[in-house]
Amino acid sequence: MSEGSIRGFGYSLDELSIFFESEYGKGPYHAEALFRQLYTEGNAKVSGTREYRPSAALAEKVERDFNVCLPEIDRTIDDSGTRKFSLSFEDGALTESVIIPMAEWETLCISSQVGCGRGCTFCETAEMGLLRNLKTEEIIAQWAAARFNMGTKPRNIVFMGMGEPFDNFDAVILAIDILSDQRGAAIPKRRISISTSGHVDGIRRLMELENRFPDRAYRTIHLAVSLNASNDIIRSRLMPINRVWPMKELKSALLNSPQSRIKDALYFEYVIIPGVNDDIKHADELNLWMEGMEAKVNLIPYHPTGSSLWSAPDEESLKLFHSVVRSSGRECRTRKSRGKGIEAACGMLGKNSRFSRSVP
Repeated sequence: MSEGSIRGFGYSLDELSIFFESEYGKGPYHAEALFRQLYTEGNAKVSGTREYRPSAALAEKVERDFNVCLPEIDRTIDDSGTRKFSLSFEDGALTESVIIPMAEWETLCISSQVGCGRGCTFCETAEMGLLRNLKTEEIIAQWAAARFNMGTKPRNIVFMGMGEPFDNFDAVILAIDILSDQRGAAIPKRRISISTSGHVDGIRRLMELENRFPDRAYRTIHLAVSLNASNDIIRSRLMPINRVWPMKELKSALLNSPQSRIKDALYFEYVIIPGVNDDIKHADELNLWMEGMEAKVNLIPYHPTGSSLWSAPDEESLKLFHSVVRSSGRECRTRKSRGKGIEAACGMLGKNSRFSRSVP
């Protein structure tokens, strides 16, 4: 393990225990002490812990092997308490994360990829294309930077930054397992949300994990499905993923997932785009499509950018669409834009994330 790396953040406690046995001839007792130190203090300084006091030589070796050096915070921008920050990784890639202040806590929005390959027409991140997946330790480094470098204590984590999380399934799930471990960061899975563009294979894989490991509570992870249309014609125009998994197949996968039967576990994100998906008939179609699922709706005003095809919706059309959805008895809210002034709102991440031109 290289000096000054973030690789230590890529190990679950079980994997760390295996590493300790093979490298040091030690087991879970010493591995857990390091795990706890990494996620409560942000470093590997185990020499002061009770587990390592009897063996200064072991402590020295572990501290050397797991020396933590978080990626450089490339820049931070603040907009009325909403903070967007960029991390610079070893290969020159930049990724963006957002700290969102709530009434009594903070939510951390993190990225799963650098860029995104799903090509949604209303999303600025899509213009980047997919540059690469983030490793587990790079996903967790975003939390660690917010927690230890910026002094925040995020209560909730949402995978709503750059990328389609289910296109990077293994790294994302391992990051969730690590962050939700009570012996470390201790963020319960019920406070973690995955936003997906409708990745049916990913939804099914998550369901398979729940069936195999019910004690790990994957069913409590919130799913936020970026729907944005009430029929296949509009959705395929806005979201190419719908040509792979149309709305009927998406609904079938969701109906078979535990999230569709658990209160507050399934949300539909619907970006309101004037003249495209904001008609009353679209709201009626949406209500019909959602029948049978325990789900809530988040309406999101479209945020125009420099290359936008559309304008922002007016307040009247938002209220009308909202009222029609609410008339079905389903909970619906219009999400207040947070961070629009610093390009940190929904669909706006990515303009400043790139691979450095100096990297060969």
